[in-house]
Amino acid sequence: MANWIDKVSSANFLPTKENGRFYVFSKQFNALIDSINTLLGRGTVTQTGSANSTDAVTLNKRAGVITTTSSTKGTNAELEFTVNNSFVKSDSVIQLTGLYNGDGFISLNVKSVADGSFIVVYANSSGTTLNSTIGVHFIVL
Repeated sequence: MANWIDKVSSANFLPTKENGRFYVFSKQFNALIDSINTLLGRGTVTQTGSANSTDAVTLNKRAGVITTTSSTKGTNAELEFTVNNSFVKSDSVIQLTGLYNGDGFISLNVKSVADGSFIVVYANSSGTTLNSTIGVHFIVL
């Protein structure tokens, strides 16, 4: 049986260039990620409300993506919203990453964690007004 390195090096790699970054796709790697997402019970939810909404969302999965409303937060402004999630306990560790393709830069943090929910804070950490939605990726550990 071939070892892991042999399997990866013999995989069908299809390099492409998108947005100045190189992406490499592998059938085995994508299958592994799909298995992990299934195991974790990954889900998605879209926040409702007007721009810069502080409306809470509910997503009862161990991992997921929250798409915020379009943000128009100005320089150094912050916004927070609650994520209701039945997998969250007061001692859970919440890992966040963000995907933002608009003008400016965002930073994400967890403000607090309680049984059944956590609070996400995002801030505009640039000198430009935000102008797009934010994909807040999370995992509950």
